[in-house]
Amino acid sequence: MRKAAWAITLLAISIALSFFWLERLSKQSLSINESTLIMVESGSNITRLGQQLINAGQSKLPLWQLRLLDRALSSDGPIRAGEYRVQPGTTVLAFFEQLRSGQAYSRKLTFPEGWTLAQWLTQLQTAEGLSTVTTKMTETELAIAVTGTARPLEGWLYPETYHYIRGDTDLKVLKQAHQAMRKQLDRLWKTHSFQDLQNPTELLTLASIVERESGRNEDRYKIARVFLNRLQKGMRLQSDPTIIYGLGSAFDGDLKRHHLTTDGPFNTYTRAGLPPSPICNPGASALAAVLTPAEGDWLYFVGRGDGSSQFSLDLAAHNRAVNQYQRGK
Repeated sequence: MRKAAWAITLLAISIALSFFWLERLSKQSLSINESTLIMVESGSNITRLGQQLINAGQSKLPLWQLRLLDRALSSDGPIRAGEYRVQPGTTVLAFFEQLRSGQAYSRKLTFPEGWTLAQWLTQLQTAEGLSTVTTKMTETELAIAVTGTARPLEGWLYPETYHYIRGDTDLKVLKQAHQAMRKQLDRLWKTHSFQDLQNPTELLTLASIVERESGRNEDRYKIARVFLNRLQKGMRLQSDPTIIYGLGSAFDGDLKRHHLTTDGPFNTYTRAGLPPSPICNPGASALAAVLTPAEGDWLYFVGRGDGSSQFSLDLAAHNRAVNQYQRGK
């Protein structure tokens, strides 16, 4: 009986010491001194991850203790691949739980209003951690991959900040941006009774021109009215940004007279109506300007040189404004 009592006592002490040791082990922090990104590759398990942490000097615990800690105290389920941001003081056990939650580090990309598709693609191709799968696609292949149609993709991406995790593709971001633009257009088209334009595509095209014509939100509503007045009267839009877009990489920053007279699908000096597609990806303010333009009979406008525009009712007044603000007369 006495031996049995001693055995039970020793077992109880051993169990208590084991729990005490495991508790101290559970409070062991990762060996990092600053916020750190740790990449967990697909197919990793605790053994593989533990060795990765040891090799990187991020854990002082030997591999067998890491495995024991995980088996004894971690929740069930596999760890999830991804990139994780870990702060100083994070315990090994808390890190394991973070991996099982799948709360991977989220990166972000911001696309300003008025950027062209080419600018979007450049930003995507240089984004850290983003996998580029669109670089070898033709314009038509890219449009089909994003929208499901061969319609030009220009204009159909909503300017916004988008989040992604390491390993996501540029195509995924483009699809998110397209869905966001479709949602905006559908909402605006349903909530505004608008007779001047035939469909959301025309709304998007005109908004893209308004977007590129001025960065001043208060002027956009008047600029939208000018173009709508011209369309109603059958006048050509005569918008320089459409010509610049049509020139593409051939434009050197200096728009010359021969550019205005050389015919092309985006030359709104030689062709009536809207160009065949948007010329950039417009933001919410440009879309709103087209849907709710200012009231007025203006047919012309010219930049004053300070970012604002001078609006005129007739050609004579417009020529005087051109002489005053652009020719210095």
